[in-house]
Amino acid sequence: MSLLRIHIPPFWPDDEPAAALPWCRLGARGERLASGSAPLADLPHDEACELILPAELVLLTGAVLPRGSRQKMRQMLPYAIEDKLVTEPDAVHVVAGSTLADGQTALAAIDKAWLARVLARLGESGLRPRNAWPETLLPELPADGWVMVWNGRGGFLRSGAQSGMSLDGGSTAQPPAALSLSVARAREAAALPRRLLLRMGEGAPPPDLEAWSHALGMAVEAGVEWAPLRHPDIPGGGIDLLQGAFAASGLARNGWPDLRLPLILAGLIAALQIGATTTEWWLLSREKQQLRAAMEKSFRDAFPDARVVVDAPLQMQRNLAELRGSAGQLSPLDFLPLLARTATALDADSRGNLRAIRYEAGQLSLEVALPDRAAADALLKRLLDAGLAGQLQNISGAAPQSLARIAITGNTP
Repeated sequence: MSLLRIHIPPFWPDDEPAAALPWCRLGARGERLASGSAPLADLPHDEACELILPAELVLLTGAVLPRGSRQKMRQMLPYAIEDKLVTEPDAVHVVAGSTLADGQTALAAIDKAWLARVLARLGESGLRPRNAWPETLLPELPADGWVMVWNGRGGFLRSGAQSGMSLDGGSTAQPPAALSLSVARAREAAALPRRLLLRMGEGAPPPDLEAWSHALGMAVEAGVEWAPLRHPDIPGGGIDLLQGAFAASGLARNGWPDLRLPLILAGLIAALQIGATTTEWWLLSREKQQLRAAMEKSFRDAFPDARVVVDAPLQMQRNLAELRGSAGQLSPLDFLPLLARTATALDADSRGNLRAIRYEAGQLSLEVALPDRAAADALLKRLLDAGLAGQLQNISGAAPQSLARIAITGNTP
């Protein structure tokens, strides 16, 4: 039996419903039998069909779920990652993957309405997909590293068996900002892999691998060109988004009479458990609202002239800072305390090479003439070791007289 795999572009079916869809037909062992690109009406029809969904439309994340909650809390999964969504939880479809090493459950989220429109359009042409895989988890993950797909303007990163992210931007000399942040977090957690395997999209020129390696602080190596349907990898450890309300129907109806009573009982048990969980969730939500009301009351008691309260703790901190300033008291983020801590961490050469000092909104910026990038990194390390929070913003000019800009934002927590 052959399998039809269709790569769905992010703009389909809303913006360009007549656009050609890339497809390939796979054999029983995963070998490619045929491929092409055609509008929906001209796609081949096989017994089985599956989709590859664009990386930029699928959010891969994780959350700690109660034990045994995968089936009981399917409807509650969007609320488990509510703080990571840019829309309302009811607007997304979330499915669970496997349990990760840190105890979190891998989750994949996608816009519910968009997925419904895609399946509806395919259904009108007689195509009933049985699986839908995020493209992010399709390229093979190196045993000692991450794999990234980049087309010159963006792409995606696969950083684990069921983890990854979409990436925007980047240039020939500078990797995407989101990739740099991911590398920094992994380095802080002592989980940075040995290398990054970079696979370019079709026709995309490769970046300066040496510049990327220097910017990221890890080896960046070129891999084979990426085309999801040219060398179709079998999704290994992927997360199937056609679960729950979007699960393929009609797959196992032959045993329905024998399973009817057990399934009804299981449904009643699940309903009771979901009801109990929903009640607990409501109680916690009510307690959260009460705490917010108490914080707002405390703020208004302290500052009765405040007209609008949006974030009581933050507004309290700002108002207290203003009061300290009015009373002549200095905070750790004021210019003089911040400059004093910084001056203590600088050696004689660094102080002698200072070209400019700027202070604005609690941030102290230093411009220091240094021989090379290694000297800038060493200076930043001394500042961090002294308990200051800072980052190297940029280095301009060429050795032996480069100008490094370092931003100091306060003390490390």
